[in-house]
Amino acid sequence: MNVLFEEEGNFKVASIMAENPGSLQVESISGKRSKIKSANVLMRFDQALAGFLESANAEAEGLDIPFLWECSGEDEFGFEELAVEYYGPKPTPLQSAAIAVRLHSAPMYFYRKGK
Repeated sequence: MNVLFEEEGNFKVASIMAENPGSLQVESISGKRSKIKSANVLMRFDQALAGFLESANAEAEGLDIPFLWECSGEDEFGFEELAVEYYGPKPTPLQSAAIAVRLHSAPMYFYRKGK
């Protein structure tokens, strides 16, 4: 199992090595091991790590921010909910990650409440 998580304002992906209450021990593609808070995990997925974030960034470049703004409701929402609205009932992890990346890149339109 792999995770997409936020660390210091950047998105990263890693494989889960161990899961503890409130935290995860993960290993990145480069072999670096880290301990991250469970609250920083945005998504879990089973796809291969190699190229995942690069593919998500490439997919995100093609997303139209004003259209995403129109698709989103006025109430608070999560990126996975918006991925369902944009891509259909079962977006892939890559598509969901692309939505998260695009929302993160447009703070004028979308901002986070809390963590």
